[in-house]
Amino acid sequence: MPPSRARDQQDDDPPPPPQLTPYERASMDMLDEITRILERQSERSGKSHEEDMAERLRKQGPKEFSGTSDPLVAE
Repeated sequence: MPPSRARDQQDDDPPPPPQLTPYERASMDMLDEITRILERQSERSGKSHEEDMAERLRKQGPKEFSGTSDPLVAE
C-alpha cells in the first residue's frame, strides 16, 4: 500500500494560468500577429533591407562631385 499523503500536500502540477483581461488578451494577440508577420518576412526575403537599398543606389549610377572644400559653393 502506498504511503498516505496529507490533505494539504499538493501534486507537482503547476497552477492554472491566470485569467487575462480583455486588454491583456488583445495585447497578446497583437504580439502573436506581429511575430507571424516578421517570421514570414524573414523567410521570403533572402536579402536584408540594407542590401536592397545599396543595390538600388548602385543602379542609379555614380555621381560626380567637384570636390571643393568650400561649404558655400553649391553643386
